[in-house]
Amino acid sequence: MLNNRLTAARMLAEKLAACENAIDDALISAAELTSAAPRARRTANVSPVVGQDALALTGEAMAALHEARAKMVAAHGAFAAVRNEMGLSTRMAGDMWKIAEMPSHLTVVGREAA
Repeated sequence: MLNNRLTAARMLAEKLAACENAIDDALISAAELTSAAPRARRTANVSPVVGQDALALTGEAMAALHEARAKMVAAHGAFAAVRNEMGLSTRMAGDMWKIAEMPSHLTVVGREAA
């Protein structure tokens, strides 16, 4: 019985973490799109009114993603309460908070020889 509860709790924790990460990835993509739009407009040398509706829609989508993230954080807390009700308190947090290597667009440039 305990093993079944532990297995179920682990499965849900994995799915919850995957969903949280997917929302974060979507937020990152939306932010990159939102910041690229004004740059693209400037590169194309067109009026600021060009693409305004599209930019506004990406802002709305980003707000919806923020709301989805807040709901997922609330769900995380609710699942933790369910876990505790089942008698499964946390013992360790695992490696969830380890900082993953993120790809960078920056390049380290060495000093020029004098």
